[in-house]
Parts: sequence; C-alpha cells; structure tokens
Amino acid sequence: MAFGDITNTSLAEFISANRFADELCVFIHIPKTAGSSLSTELDRMRPPYHNIHRRYFYGDTVTFSRIEDEIAAVIDSGALAEARSCSGHFTWSLAAPLREARPDARAFTFLRDPVKRVISDYRYSRTPTHPTYKETIERFPTIESYVEAAETQDKMARFMMPGDVRTPAEIDAFISANYAFIGLLEMYPLSFNILSLLLGHDRMPSEHKRKTEDTADNLVEDTPELRDMIAAHNQRDWALYEAARRKLLTVREDWRTLRQSARPVS
Repeated sequence: MAFGDITNTSLAEFISANRFADELCVFIHIPKTAGSSLSTELDRMRPPYHNIHRRYFYGDTVTFSRIEDEIAAVIDSGALAEARSCSGHFTWSLAAPLREARPDARAFTFLRDPVKRVISDYRYSRTPTHPTYKETIERFPTIESYVEAAETQDKMARFMMPGDVRTPAEIDAFISANYAFIGLLEMYPLSFNILSLLLGHDRMPSEHKRKTEDTADNLVEDTPELRDMIAAHNQRDWALYEAARRKLLTVREDWRTLRQSARPVS
C-alpha cells in the first residue's frame, strides 16, 4: 500500500497494511516545514537513524559539500545497510541512490501552507543561523525579489517529485503511488500520530520546532497582496498541498475516534 490508499479504507486498516517493518524509512525534509523537531522524533522512534546533511566550510566565503556526495558517503560506509531511518534536505531525484542501495526504502515527508512556508523560509534565510545569510540579504533585498526568483518557487514540489510532474492530476497520482505517508504542519498532531503508528508506536508530538529569531533584516509585512503574489508563483506547491490535505481530511474523524480509545504512551 501507499499514501493514496488512505482514502480507500479505514484509517485502522490503512495503518495495519502500510506499517513499516524492517524497511528503510526515508524522510525527505523540506526546509521550513516540520523537519527539525520531526527528525529528533524519528531518531527516537526508528534507530539506527542517519541525518544526511551538507558540511559547511567557513573562510573568506562560505562553501559546502554536495548533498549527493554526503548520500554516497553514507552508502559507501556501509552504514545504510543497517539503518532503519534517515533524513535530509535532498530531493526525490537525489534520493535515487538510497532507493537503489535499499530497495525496501519508503519515503515520507511533511508539507506546510505554501504561503506561510515561503515567508518562513525567507525570514530564516536572513538570520545568522543560516550559513549564507549575508549573501541572501544581498541577493534578495526584499521579499518580493525573493518570491520572484525561480529558485525559490514551488520548493516543496521540486523536493518531492521530478520536474515533469506538473498538473494537479499528475501530482496527486505521483504522491499517491510513491510516498508511504505525507503529513501537514497545519494538521500536525494528526499527521505525527499517524506516522508514529505506521512506525509501530502510538505517540503524540513532544518536540517543539525551532522558532526563527526576529531581526531587523527579516521583518515581513504579511498583506493580502503579498499572499496573492506568493500563491501565484507557487501553483505546483498549492496543488501538492491541497492533494495531501484532501487525503488527510478523509481520515480526520477516524483518527479522532482512534484517539478517544487510545491509551497514553510515554
């Protein structure tokens, strides 16, 4: 079974049929969704866990390793053979070597309201926590210039699927067939709990995601005009978000019923 089957059966049946056993659980971590806190929870629920990430090198300019090389290093080290979960800021396409090395690999991810995610991504990229924040501030003096840049548009869709998957129908079909589960930040308790059940637990979220610090450089006036502009430049992301949201809404009442009968888990 896959994520698309969540609409064709009861939630309990979906969880029972779709539960992870010894497969590799691959979390495709899209920036400024639910990733930081979720990675911590994944490490607790599904060890051995590997956080696959770029290494940064600081000098006159900031350079960094390629995520492709970091994926290859984990595979070549032999660590992936025994892993039960991994995550990183890599796309579906870049994760192909993981799937080749572990044919049992199954992917999941979390999405966020596209407008809120773009604003959050812009704000975070202008704080000292971001390694190249100075370059970002110089390149994008305003949020409008950031939104207009092709490299910032439809980031969730570009992470999750090949570039030729574009129409709402194609997007729905791809995520339905290729992902084990997709959660939403806006439905986080439901999404996290279903994920934990698929991983053989029954947990509610306990970690809080990191909050982006407020600085003089990352203030954003959230206006209807800005929201419309972001939406217009991120139509694939909206189609993706709505496809996942529709699926989760079909099991919301089922989930509430399950929670009423569930025992607390420490």
